[in-house]
Parts: sequence; C-alpha cells; structure tokens
Amino acid sequence: MVLVQILVTPVQGAPVAAPVMQGAELYEKLHAEDAEVRHEAKMADHGLIVNAVASYVSGEKPRQAMSLIAKNKEALESSYELCFNAACALIDEGRLTEAEEKLTQAKELCTEELVQAEEVAEEDVALLEDHEELAAIRVQQACVMQRRGQEEEAKEVYDKVLRQKPNQGHEVDVTVLAVACNNVVALRSEGKSLFDSLKRINVASKESLEHKQTRRQTVEIACNKVLLLLQAQKVDVAKKELEKLRESYPDHPRVVLVQAAIAHREKKGKVCEEILQGYIASHADDQEVVLPLVQLYTHQQKHDLAVEVLAKLPLSSRTQPTTVEAIVNLHQRQKNPDKAVACLREAIKYWSSQEEESETLAQVVRIAARLAMQLKDRAFAAEVYQSYLENIDGSDYEALCGLVQALAVTDPERATEYAERLQVPSFDHLDAEELEAQPIPKVGAMFSQRRRDREEEADGKPVRVKKKRKRKIRYPKGFDPENPGPPPDPERWLPKRERSEFKKKMRKRDKHLLRGPQGAITTEDFRKQGPSTAQVEVSKDASGPSRRSNRKAKGK
Repeated sequence: MVLVQILVTPVQGAPVAAPVMQGAELYEKLHAEDAEVRHEAKMADHGLIVNAVASYVSGEKPRQAMSLIAKNKEALESSYELCFNAACALIDEGRLTEAEEKLTQAKELCTEELVQAEEVAEEDVALLEDHEELAAIRVQQACVMQRRGQEEEAKEVYDKVLRQKPNQGHEVDVTVLAVACNNVVALRSEGKSLFDSLKRINVASKESLEHKQTRRQTVEIACNKVLLLLQAQKVDVAKKELEKLRESYPDHPRVVLVQAAIAHREKKGKVCEEILQGYIASHADDQEVVLPLVQLYTHQQKHDLAVEVLAKLPLSSRTQPTTVEAIVNLHQRQKNPDKAVACLREAIKYWSSQEEESETLAQVVRIAARLAMQLKDRAFAAEVYQSYLENIDGSDYEALCGLVQALAVTDPERATEYAERLQVPSFDHLDAEELEAQPIPKVGAMFSQRRRDREEEADGKPVRVKKKRKRKIRYPKGFDPENPGPPPDPERWLPKRERSEFKKKMRKRDKHLLRGPQGAITTEDFRKQGPSTAQVEVSKDASGPSRRSNRKAKGK
C-alpha cells in the first residue's frame, strides 16, 4: 500500500479530535460564514479551505474535495498547501498527470514563500531544494512516480529525504519520514532481504506517531507491517499485530483484508472466503473487499462465482475500466462471448451519458475495441472504433487502422473509404545505399520463426516457446544479501596444513627430542665430538687371545 501525505494548516479554534467528515463540514461552514475575515486576512481563509480539503481526502472523499476546490480556484494561485492537498485528491482519483502539475505548482509557491521569509538571494535558490518544507512535496512527487511504475526514480527521492540532515535545528516532519519509510517498504522487490524493510516499518509505526498521522495513514502502515511479518514467516507476531488492529479499527476494510491474507497464508481457503463474504454481507456499500474475493474465486477456478460477485456491484463501479476488463476476461474463460459484448456495451452506454467523464469513456472504448478483436466480433469492433473516432478523437490513427481492419471483412467498401484517410509515412529520410550496406539478418532465426508460424497455422494453437527458467539464488541460513559482511576465506576448502597461514606447532621443541634406545644422543651432538676412538680400541683387543678359543668343544 502506497501512502500519500496530507498537509493541514493550523487554524485557531480548529477541532483537533473531531471526526474527519464532521471536521470537513465544520471547516466548510466556517469558510462560508466568515466573509469579513476572508476579505481582511486571506491566510485564515486559505487555512479553512486547506483543512476542509484535507479532511475530505483523509476521509477518502476525493470527489467532494475537488468540488470544494473548484469553488475556490483563486486560492490555488497563492496557497501551496491547497495545491498540495488538491494533488492528493487527484492521486486518489488516479489522475496522476494533473496531480504532478499541482505538485509542481505547489513546489514553486512554497519556494517563493521560503525566498521571501528567509531572504534568500537569487543565486542561492537552488540550495532550498533540500529544505524541510519541501520534503513533503518531494515525497508526494515520488509517490506519483511509484504509481506510474518509475520505481527507481521514486526510491532515489525517498532515500534522499530519509538521509536528509537537520538544517539549523529544523528537521523534516516525522509524518513525512513515516510515509517515506512505508513507501520504500512497498517498493521492496521479490527475493530481497526483509531485515531492512522490517526496520523501516517499525520506525514508521511507532506509537508516538499515531497522534500525528491521519487515521488512513496509521491503518495502512500497520497493515503493511502485518504483511511484512507474514512474508518473514512470523505468523504468530503478525496475528498479535492484527489483534491490535482489530481492537482499534474493527470494521475497517484493510483490516479485514489482512485477516483474510493471514488465513490464505495458512492455506485456509474456506476461512478466507468466509471472512470476505461476511464483511461484504454487513457492508454492502463498501466495495474494497469485493475485488479480493473475486481474485480468490479466480484462483480457485470458480469463475461463475466471481462473475456473480462482480454483477452485484453498482453500475458506476461495475463499469470502471479495470472492472470491465476483469468481467470480460471471466466471460471469455467461461466461453460466453455474448455476455462479454453485453458488458462492454453497458459500460460504453453508461460513460457516454456522463458528460464530464470523457477521459474514462476513452479508456473504456479503447479496452472495448481491443477485447472485441479478441472476441472476433468484427461488427462490434467496427462500431466501437467508429464511435471513438466520431465522439472522442478523430485524429487517432491507431483507432482508424483498427476500424479499417474490422471493416475489411464485413464491409470492404467502407473499409476502402476509411483507408483513404490514412497517410502513408514518408521514407525520404532513409538512404538506400546505407540500407544496402547493412548486414544481412541471420537466416536461421528467420527460418525458425517461419517454422513456428507454420506449426501454429496447422494446429490452430499457438506453440509455446520454452522460456529459460531463472533459478532463484539460494543463500546460506541466516545470510543477509544486503549486509553480507567480510568475504569468505578463499582457502577454506584446503586442508589446514596446505593453507598459507598454517604454522606447525612445537617445531622448535621437537628439534632436540630424544627418540630411540637409552644412551642415544642426537646426530648433531655426535658430530661435534670429533673422530671416534672405538675402532682403535677394538683392534687392540683383537690381537689378544680369544675367550672362546679356551673353551672345550662339546662331546670331546
């Protein structure tokens, strides 16, 4: 779960502990009644609007926040907090491009205020990039990058904010740091160590921060912590954290999803299904748990139940682009192309009646055209493409090509008429001699591709190309790849006596050790004594009479 940060301007007399929606209504009422203060002190007026918008965004009511901003557009030009909170509402609605524009505007306004307040020279404006007031805006920009899939750029911004040192005693707001820590944890790729992520999520979920964070931020950080503990195989600790969550937020949908995730991790599919179904039965208006239940049914190959659950959604939710695509895919798996086309027609009809939702209509039409070609319903595909060109964007060449392709079989005359609108691309920029000088492509690869194409045409089924399996790296038990420590000894496989650092023990003491019969001396001491006189004495003794010669022989 990726978090967003919301700015609240302190206003004298503001209700601190009031519920979110009551606070929003109270701020809006104060703003409407306080006409005199609005003219005399614009900052107070902006503070009321900022807090009202922040309350709506915290209460997950982005549409009401945007409608309030639309009534006070002039305040956007002078309040960076309002621009920031408007960007938060746009992020919740999925309008990331507009959110990025508002964040850029908020950054410019905030920089101007800092230059005036701190009397910074023009040549030193670049030094304000690391100012603690801009940290929240930078983290929010990283959040937009993260939702767009630019994960490396987002992680770089998060790390820079987290490493930021205090500037003259002023530190980055702790809630901004908590949001950055949480979002860095959400960026953790599969297979990486959980040690650093658990450390960061513990920092973000400190009890001292609960009173400084919004209800939404507290719940999502706590849920992320439980999910991380599940990945770290700490199921018992995760259950304890879940119990704390259920005591504080018993009916929150995210808490129910985490509870279902623990049951699914323990391979209790029936329990997981009952948890989700029980919440949907008691909270029919809340749709956040519906899609996870559909995902569970799809995983269990219960496509009919998944379609039945999605059909119970309200029309405004059932016709959302991603939901429409999911329903059509389920109908395709059930081999019901007619129901899939009916679902697409229903979505197009609904969004065509909504005049302010042209962007959503364009998304639905593109999805409908692509899926219609997959369903091999060329008549419906031609109808969709023609509607798109006439009502949304007549200069879209991809849609025009799709229309020609769809009409080529059903209505060749109209296909020719639309094909004349296509502009053939110019090849004047290409050099024929340069193309001739290019190396010839490998023939083997071309022939293998043609052979696969022929096999597909003959069998009518696509040939599955065998992909090389990427083996997972197996580390020793207790080894952390992010903190490996010193490298292992390269001579660890050799016997100790063959290693370079091996020293034989007791070598000097064994040097003069006596071994052998009693009276023996070492060779070196023997050589130092000089020439031996033993042979001389033996030769003198040999000249005398032998003792053996005086003995009598036996038997004589």
